[in-house]
Amino acid sequence: MTLTETLQKLVELQTTDSGRDQLEKHRQALLDKLDLEAARIAALKKQSLEDKKAAEDFAKQRKTLEIEVGSLETRLKRYQSQLDEVKNEKEYEALKQEIEKHKQDKTRLEEKVLEILFQEDAQKEKIAVLAGQITADEKRYAEDQKEIGLQVADCEKAMAEKMAERQVHLAALPPEEAQGYEALRQRGKKIAVAAVLENHTCGGCHMAVAPQLLMEVKNGRKINRCDCGRYLYLPAQ
Repeated sequence: MTLTETLQKLVELQTTDSGRDQLEKHRQALLDKLDLEAARIAALKKQSLEDKKAAEDFAKQRKTLEIEVGSLETRLKRYQSQLDEVKNEKEYEALKQEIEKHKQDKTRLEEKVLEILFQEDAQKEKIAVLAGQITADEKRYAEDQKEIGLQVADCEKAMAEKMAERQVHLAALPPEEAQGYEALRQRGKKIAVAAVLENHTCGGCHMAVAPQLLMEVKNGRKINRCDCGRYLYLPAQ
């Protein structure tokens, strides 16, 4: 295999890997979209539980106050019946004052009960709206799961084809270049084979290519690598 053919095979291998990388990126984006939707629905359900707990707390507060109102009502009836039984003016006035105080307390508590009733109604409406949103989002999520599942399957099929293709390209390379290329990929260098750009910089690290190295790349007598480790080639004019 000539140097030109070796470089061509390296470029073809990288093109295949880049295509597979894009497919993997797209696949992950699809899965991330589903995860995001699932997390949002989970957050809505958590909020729904908190709202229901708040509604229960309002109901408990209201019932407690209603019991207090009932107790005050009972006392007022008893005090009213006692008015006819008092023996002197002083006791009568004291009882009247107690009745008035209980009436005021009863009115205050009834107003509080009414306020809580309004809060309960608002909370129930909020729960109903949220329940509708959760139902709609779950329906959409189920549809997206089906559609995205098909797209992910397509991506995985294409990725498998790219993997088979890369094995062919890799097997066609001299062992030293194949190992060097794989080592660069393992170090996270997605661009392992870089073109020398018009401004005489490496298309991978974008650092200037030394004049002597540039001349060797142009001569094409051997496989040359940038200081960053990437294989260098001159793009077709």
